[in-house]
Amino acid sequence: MQKPPKGYNPNDPHNYPANIEYVGPGFNYKLRPDEAIVLIGQTPPPAVYFSFRSYLGFVENKAEKDYSDTVTSGDQDTGFYHFIGASMGDQISNNFIWTDSTPNGSPGNPFDSSTIIITTADQDVNQQMRNALVESGFDTGIMNNDIIPIDLVRMGLERGKDHFMFVMRVAIFQNPEVGWDYIDNLERYFTVLRITPKTPYPTTNPWPIPVFKKRETGITEYQIVPKSRDTLDYLRNQIIRKYKNQEYDIVDLELDLWEIEGYQSILQDRNALIDDRDAVYTRTESFKLASDDDFVIIYGVNHTQTGFATYLANSIYGEELLNGVVAGRLTNELQYPADEYFPEYYKNAKYYYVMKMAREYKEGNEVIIPYSTGNPQGSAFGVDNNEEAFIGFRAYVNQKTKVAPALFDIIWGRAILFTKKKNE
Repeated sequence: MQKPPKGYNPNDPHNYPANIEYVGPGFNYKLRPDEAIVLIGQTPPPAVYFSFRSYLGFVENKAEKDYSDTVTSGDQDTGFYHFIGASMGDQISNNFIWTDSTPNGSPGNPFDSSTIIITTADQDVNQQMRNALVESGFDTGIMNNDIIPIDLVRMGLERGKDHFMFVMRVAIFQNPEVGWDYIDNLERYFTVLRITPKTPYPTTNPWPIPVFKKRETGITEYQIVPKSRDTLDYLRNQIIRKYKNQEYDIVDLELDLWEIEGYQSILQDRNALIDDRDAVYTRTESFKLASDDDFVIIYGVNHTQTGFATYLANSIYGEELLNGVVAGRLTNELQYPADEYFPEYYKNAKYYYVMKMAREYKEGNEVIIPYSTGNPQGSAFGVDNNEEAFIGFRAYVNQKTKVAPALFDIIWGRAILFTKKKNE
């Protein structure tokens, strides 16, 4: 197992769990091919986004492979496992879910609505669940299939078999108080059943591996945003002109792909970090805030204005534990405009944003970076000075396709680190 966060106290509930990547007992489960998980409940209250999905959780360690740098669990009796966190396919999101307000996937308001999600690896088992639900008075128009592709997993309850997990995501509640009441009281809104036949039987009709929803639209941001190379360089120069002085050094942080997607992670035996096919993930190289005066400027093309995303989330993470501590979000209603950096007559300024992440407010619109030490929520809710950190970029849900934008169809963001020079 990885070591706990700095300052971890096992008796302090604010610091639980010791390893924030480890998902404890009850969240991961083994499943036979003839079993089903049936979720009956209510979708979240109005938000920018929600989704449901089964994931591959812990899988057995491969012989002679070093797993010292990843999360592991187990013993000689149960076997030894490491975490994969790989999605089993496209998300069941607010854009596609069948509910009583969006029966059979028809247009409507999918929030605060009754729904059923049926997790199976076999089509005949799925049909049995549907038949039983109909007999109990439920409408097939609210039933969603959560498919486990049996050819990519190892199902069963025996030693060495895979563990699964079920994940719900929600982002940016319209009414945060109502939204967090929902999250904090999920037992009010869901019934989850594990259906096991009294006598095991062989399954003969497994689901085929799903075909992913198409991300490409035939056009990219390079067509929508004219002269993007020159404009981004101009924007960079204007940002440096505003913040650069003799007291600061500047570092352009390199950006790269953050994580691979579920199926690829399974085959590569690599942690997908609970990926989501509704989002594109990129990240900067690691850096350190050397003092409270240091800050990061994030800038780039605003995908919510080009139509390539519904919302953006730029977050700062601690490198060691991958603990996201704060996020700057952009939606159609919430913006970090770059207008001040362009001439008033420049009509394409709306396609760009500039966001400042810092320790304290100086301009009034900063995204504040909390500390780890002394954080009342727990040490994993912050990152201290002189600790490795990075910026993670997420672009969620192309407004046309209703899934993630294609990775190379969007223009990736940029980041500049401003570091206060040390006095000689």
